[in-house]
Amino acid sequence: MTRYALVVGITDYKSPLSTLSKPATDAEAVAKVLKEHGDFENIELLKGKATKQQLGEALKILLRQQAVNNEALIYFTGHGITVSDLELETQQAYLATSDLQIVTQGNQIVEQTSGISLINFNQLIKESHLSSLVVLLDCCYSGHFLERHLIEKTLTAFSLQRDYYFIAACRDFQQAYAKKSEKYSIFTTALLTGLSVENANDNGQVTGDRLFDRIATELRGSGQEPIRMGWGRSITLVKYLPKPTTVVVDETCPYQGLLPFYKEQARFFFGRDKVIQQLIKKLSQANFVPIIGASGSGKSSVVRAGLIPALEKNGWRVLEIILPGVEPLAELKRAFTQLFERTELREISTLIDTQGLCSVISRLSDSERLLLVVDQFEEIFTLGCKEEDRQRFIELLTQCSEGPLAIVTTMRADFLEYCLSYESLTKLIQEQAVYVPPLLGAELEQAIASPARLQGYQLETGLLGAIQQEVLGQEKGCLPLLQFALTELWEQRDQEIQQLTVDKFNELDGVMGALNRHAEKLYASFNKQQQDWMKRIFLKLVRTGLQEKDTRQRQLKNRFLNIASENPNNKQTISDVLEKLIQGRLLVSDREPTGEIWVDLAHEALMEGWQRFAQWRTEDRENRRIIDRIENALQEWQKQPIDENLMMGGLLTQVRRKWQKLESDIDISAREFYKISVLFEEKQRQKYEVAQKSKNVFLANVSHELRTPLNAVIGLSKLLQEDAVELNLSRDFISDLETINSAGRHQLEIINEIIDLSKIEAGRMTLYPETFEIATLINNIVHTVKPAIDKNSNTLEVHSDEKLGAMYADQTRIKQVLLNLLSNAAKFTTKGKVTLTVTTQTKASLPDIASAIITFIVNDTGIGISPTEQKLLFQPFSQGANSVNKHYGGTGLGLAISRHFCQMMGGEILVSSQLGIGSTFTVNLPLIQSEDV
Repeated sequence: MTRYALVVGITDYKSPLSTLSKPATDAEAVAKVLKEHGDFENIELLKGKATKQQLGEALKILLRQQAVNNEALIYFTGHGITVSDLELETQQAYLATSDLQIVTQGNQIVEQTSGISLINFNQLIKESHLSSLVVLLDCCYSGHFLERHLIEKTLTAFSLQRDYYFIAACRDFQQAYAKKSEKYSIFTTALLTGLSVENANDNGQVTGDRLFDRIATELRGSGQEPIRMGWGRSITLVKYLPKPTTVVVDETCPYQGLLPFYKEQARFFFGRDKVIQQLIKKLSQANFVPIIGASGSGKSSVVRAGLIPALEKNGWRVLEIILPGVEPLAELKRAFTQLFERTELREISTLIDTQGLCSVISRLSDSERLLLVVDQFEEIFTLGCKEEDRQRFIELLTQCSEGPLAIVTTMRADFLEYCLSYESLTKLIQEQAVYVPPLLGAELEQAIASPARLQGYQLETGLLGAIQQEVLGQEKGCLPLLQFALTELWEQRDQEIQQLTVDKFNELDGVMGALNRHAEKLYASFNKQQQDWMKRIFLKLVRTGLQEKDTRQRQLKNRFLNIASENPNNKQTISDVLEKLIQGRLLVSDREPTGEIWVDLAHEALMEGWQRFAQWRTEDRENRRIIDRIENALQEWQKQPIDENLMMGGLLTQVRRKWQKLESDIDISAREFYKISVLFEEKQRQKYEVAQKSKNVFLANVSHELRTPLNAVIGLSKLLQEDAVELNLSRDFISDLETINSAGRHQLEIINEIIDLSKIEAGRMTLYPETFEIATLINNIVHTVKPAIDKNSNTLEVHSDEKLGAMYADQTRIKQVLLNLLSNAAKFTTKGKVTLTVTTQTKASLPDIASAIITFIVNDTGIGISPTEQKLLFQPFSQGANSVNKHYGGTGLGLAISRHFCQMMGGEILVSSQLGIGSTFTVNLPLIQSEDV
């Protein structure tokens, strides 16, 4: 492929731009290196004096004629200027030509004639059709410069077009020369060093990557800031004779087993160039990029060993990678502590809580791009964090559409459906997601053979084909199993002939059998008691999901030790088992700065790849789900040890029934939590029994005394209305009778709500579940609520799945809940829209529901609810602001009763609202209600 170059060094400028003495020398030196070692067909050299017309014509000839479908290189050294529009507060960048004239105001250039606009230069590049382009820019001369953010904002072609690269340096008011006596500028000196034979690789080549790395090294401490933009293949700039080489055998294992590749092992990470390039391109267009792939597709390795090293070469700063865990908001705050002084941390935490990440990022310099990686994003759906925390975490991550911070998340593809409940997340996934495909063909070959070759080893003929043949069609968990098999194979390598052999691969039982064989061998090395602890350890490291879909969950080492109660022998046994499993590479551990030690599965691939473990996961799944719920409740109580956070209701009932089976599998703190919960329930029961005796008598008397006359008032007023109409009495008289009837019915409704609430609080409310058609229920509710909808000139829309089918629950209570929500929506909305949406789905994000659920969503375009009022919304007798209360009326009991009914049926009500926009109430209920709940 033919190569062309344009080398420009301008020294002659009109006042007030200073005349430069060295750019011509710089340009000659660069042109000489390119001519002698660059294999260029033509190198045009412009030096000394060059006008806008001359430089513009040279650029057009190079980009539009000579280098079409070929390779091009541009080197420019001279003044670069920034022209400011003070009224519009905008800036434009120019490459200064000899005929450039400027007008200054203070220390700013506000007007110019001539010069090459970077905007026009960028457009010319975008319209070019080149095989590759490298632009080297040295405009860092005293007092006149091009700022990094302006370059990155203007030269967008290098983010859009593959194999186009840009390398430069900038710094405000930085001198171009360290000393007047220096032969070349600081940047060009670094550039020439980077192009020298000393920087060539073993094949004698200086690539764009090697050049930038060397420039960055040479500029360190000079005050100049290296810039690199672009993506694609590594371009060779100059080439020398290959260095005499001998094969150096390195015995370091180049494979990672079940662990992801990290930055330190990036040189062994092969086969993912396309994905990494796609990620870099996406990050040039957006600030939030989700990475999605199957379990075992290599998502974490792509980020840690591929994306992060590439971005760091381009000057990005990468924050410490976080996992959401059980407290995602706390993890997010922790990620930003490294950017601020200790004295600022409290303020930063408050800012994140009240104003979000954008307010925090605005305090940082725009000149440095930041990357935050949220690995294993699916943990927000599986590890039991509160729904409000989950919503806030997603809101914070997805709100920073501009600024220096970019966010990358990795997530298993089978959790995509859970994201659909969050509109902002769904939209970003649709627009910005990068999907990690399975490794196939040449990419798979690279991942297998290249790491070994890098260490001086070869694969025996036939081995590569045998491995590839076995992994074909094994997408799920394939990469971890492959890497584990290769790690085992490396340990069995033939060191005399530096070769990995087919025989040893067969002894491992191939890719799919290597992990199972290794785990079984380790399991067999334990005695029976240790094997029992091993089983319990592995099951504790799994979050039991729906059907057979589980996820791993980290645990504190102390939690395993606490299972052993007070028996020191058992604690030592567990500790020994843990240590052996870690040494055996099935588990990993991590020590926090606080000294706490976390233990985790080495990879999710163990859950399927080790057959015994897969069998364990099918046993007692319902009990393990209950244990997960116990631990969720315990975590909340430990954060806030108040009575409201104790186990109660359906969960406590389940735990009490199955306590004998559960006790041995939970730790001391969970057992103590259960005992405290039982004692609290007993005390509450005793209190209720005492109060209930008095309350029952009171309610019986009061309900009779109030309901009897009210029923008479309601009935007689209705009869009087009918008589008045027949007698054609005055409209005012009939209206008064209607008011009496309406007030009586309203009063009766209040009395019924108070009685319902009293029964609920006394624990005497009984549910009467039955099987009924959901569609019939919806039709009845719509018919009943229509007058309330019409009253304020609203419209009602109903959306539902085509086949809702039947459910088993208390139909009367569900109807009461939905009528309450729809009536409220109609009451607080005028000339607006009320929407009822009904869907059925399988979902694991609600910890109290372990089956298919039905979701009722009531949305309105009414007055909305403030965040303060939302916190009190479900408390009895709690209403909105006084002005709202006076205008709309109500007792504030309806929502409290509705939440109680939902909780009794194993579900929940959630609310989201904005003042002036409207409110959304979401009811989630089990579609099939079991007797245990």
